[in-house]
Amino acid sequence: MATPVPQRLLATLEKLDKATFETFQWNLMEETLEGFNPMSIASLEDASRHKTVSKMVQAYKKEGAMKITQKILENIGMIDLADKLKTEGKKDQDATPQSSQDQSAVMETKQYGAQFVDDNMEQLVQRISLVMPIADGLFQKKMIHYEDYSEITAAQTSMAKMRKLYVALQPGGAVAKSAFYQILLKQQSLLVKELGKLLSLLFWYHTYLSVKYMCIPVPAPLESAVMLIIYHEFEWRR
Repeated sequence: MATPVPQRLLATLEKLDKATFETFQWNLMEETLEGFNPMSIASLEDASRHKTVSKMVQAYKKEGAMKITQKILENIGMIDLADKLKTEGKKDQDATPQSSQDQSAVMETKQYGAQFVDDNMEQLVQRISLVMPIADGLFQKKMIHYEDYSEITAAQTSMAKMRKLYVALQPGGAVAKSAFYQILLKQQSLLVKELGKLLSLLFWYHTYLSVKYMCIPVPAPLESAVMLIIYHEFEWRR
């Protein structure tokens, strides 16, 4: 668990003797770091280490208090303490869980991967010939069981192997399918790109049909452009 910034700063200041701590406070009242206004003499007069930390966090916020503390420690020759404070801060940052925004992005990627695997089952079954490298990757990631892996290995054709692989993915749900998708991105990137483009075209085609049959006027140039793109894409695949 990450140590809160105020406690970390206090622990650092408690390692300073009285004279060094007073020098530290004096630096806080000087133009020490660009973008950080000096603290007033009155605010630090007779201030204990606890109060000094509180004043720094109040004036510079937690991140700013960390930065200015490191800078002052370096200025007064306390390099080891400055380095330790910086290292501890980096460790806590690395250990901090992802932000809700990052977590949402990860979840969206997983959902898309699982949906891609479901929507393209027949295409993937028919077109992937090198199945075992994919099965190996999934087995190593513990996304499929040994019994299922053995059945995939024993299957005689690539299509049979792929169908066994899809069955093996079911217990793992979206997580296992997302792992499958990530392996496909590495091993079958051109196929993934092609199928993704095809899905996009089908989406727009269905949207076009929905709009048309709802009797909503579709501008002629837009209709012609959509139909021309779809025609060329499907002709190219025939």
